[in-house]
Amino acid sequence: MKKRIIAWVVLLSVCAAALGLWCSAAAGKAARTLPCEEEGLILSITTFDGKSESKPFLKCFGHTWIGLDNRTGHTVYLKDRAIPDGEMVTFLVWAVSGLSGLLFDLEPCYIANYGRYTGRLSLSTNIGEEQLKVIEDYMEQHDKWTVDKNCSYWSIHLWNAVVGEDAALKIRGFVCTPEKIEQAFSAFDCVEVDKDFSRAGDIYCYKDGERTELQLCS
Repeated sequence: MKKRIIAWVVLLSVCAAALGLWCSAAAGKAARTLPCEEEGLILSITTFDGKSESKPFLKCFGHTWIGLDNRTGHTVYLKDRAIPDGEMVTFLVWAVSGLSGLLFDLEPCYIANYGRYTGRLSLSTNIGEEQLKVIEDYMEQHDKWTVDKNCSYWSIHLWNAVVGEDAALKIRGFVCTPEKIEQAFSAFDCVEVDKDFSRAGDIYCYKDGERTELQLCS
């Protein structure tokens, strides 16, 4: 009996030591800082966990989108969209019947008109103009919302395709959600709360290669 107790004490001590080493390693892994100067092209990924818009018995599952801010000093182009210097654009796929294609500048209008997405978190970094082609190619290949490839899935995979390994976001599991993207943000120390999107333009969508101008319902 005494030997068994000693064995348990030794085992617990080993487990405690291992846990301590694991915690120390985790604590010692410093959050990274992404380079993001206020000039050039700035790519951002923004996620909203839905908590500020949830109500009793009515949960808001959140939302994620991509933004592109032009601070190059000249106009750049994304698909057929001219983005003048000082202007920004947001884009994503949307889960609305009849609007299953790519939507542009929807979130800034929701924020400005309805005060939506309060508490949203954003991660930003500079990209080269040559990366615009990567974004366009991704849009061509992934131009619709599906249940398993939702706005969060679409956004994080576009982000990772553009920014490279050092800035890539890693999530666990097969289903991508805003909460998981928030967890991935914790690897970085430069997360912005309630990023300003007021320099975006008007809403429009692409579906099957056709552009349609849209307006919010009054």
